[in-house]
Amino acid sequence: MAEQYFEMLWDCAQCGASGLLGTTHRHCPTCGAAQDPDRRYFPAPGQEVEAKGHRFVGADWACAYCESPNSAAAAFCGNCGGPRDGARQVNQVSDAAPGAAARPAVLQPAQAPAPKPGFRWLKALLAMLLLGVGLAYLFFSQHDERVQIVEKTWSRQIDVERYTSVRGADWCDALPPQAYQVSRSREQRGTRQVEAGQDCVELRSDVGDGSFTKRRECSTRYRDEPVFDDKCSYRINRWQVTRTDQLTGGASLAPTWPAPVLGRNLAGGNSLGAERLGMRRENYQVKLQSAQGKNWTCDLPPEVWSRLAEHQPLTIKVRGTGGAACASLATPP
Repeated sequence: MAEQYFEMLWDCAQCGASGLLGTTHRHCPTCGAAQDPDRRYFPAPGQEVEAKGHRFVGADWACAYCESPNSAAAAFCGNCGGPRDGARQVNQVSDAAPGAAARPAVLQPAQAPAPKPGFRWLKALLAMLLLGVGLAYLFFSQHDERVQIVEKTWSRQIDVERYTSVRGADWCDALPPQAYQVSRSREQRGTRQVEAGQDCVELRSDVGDGSFTKRRECSTRYRDEPVFDDKCSYRINRWQVTRTDQLTGGASLAPTWPAPVLGRNLAGGNSLGAERLGMRRENYQVKLQSAQGKNWTCDLPPEVWSRLAEHQPLTIKVRGTGGAACASLATPP
């Protein structure tokens, strides 16, 4: 099937005539001015005029003497007779957004090249370097500070777990084997994409001789479709933390663990209502104060905490940000 061609449009800059046909009107029918290829544009969609009998031989060339467009098959300018030698090909137009005609672009004056970065680049680099040095100083620099321990505290916790029946819900293909009292329901598990038709656009291409071609491009459109599956609700027996016993104290009381009273402790058996000891946690803190009234609180390992005494003077490392480096705590010689 032969390619179908349509007329580009152009406006005459001499007399103001507009909507002239690109291949039919090589000169303005009103004033006789030669067509300006830079003023060609696409017609509005749906208003295209077929270039009947038009045969494409190549993009036009612009006469070096009068700028008139000439057929690629011509050796001399049809307007002034100038030779083709050294002539450039005319500019081609890009189509506008759908629903609007592509009018000829307004030529903007050439802008001067942007100034080279020069010293501005060096200044920016220097500023970043100074900022990096400042941040490094704040986070990594340390200085000695004399402090005194104003308080020592400790806490010890033990979780108590009970073997009990709890509710659960999972997709039925992931149902735990110990589940019981299972009930099923149908619920949406996700979505999948299914074809929902085609989205098509008509693309127009300027071929450079006062005409253009059209082609249709389509892409598949998809929609989300819900996917349903079986959801299982059930009961299952699990160890659950039901309470936490805690003891706290200070320097006058030696750290000790709480002694939880367990209910129905059947030698570790997994029977409903049985209890057992769970996770243990302990925390040791000291509160520090400097002569200038600055305060810090440090969490310490038990062996470090135990060898420190309240009101004991110490030297501690303090970061540039003001935070205490608690690992630096050491008793005086």
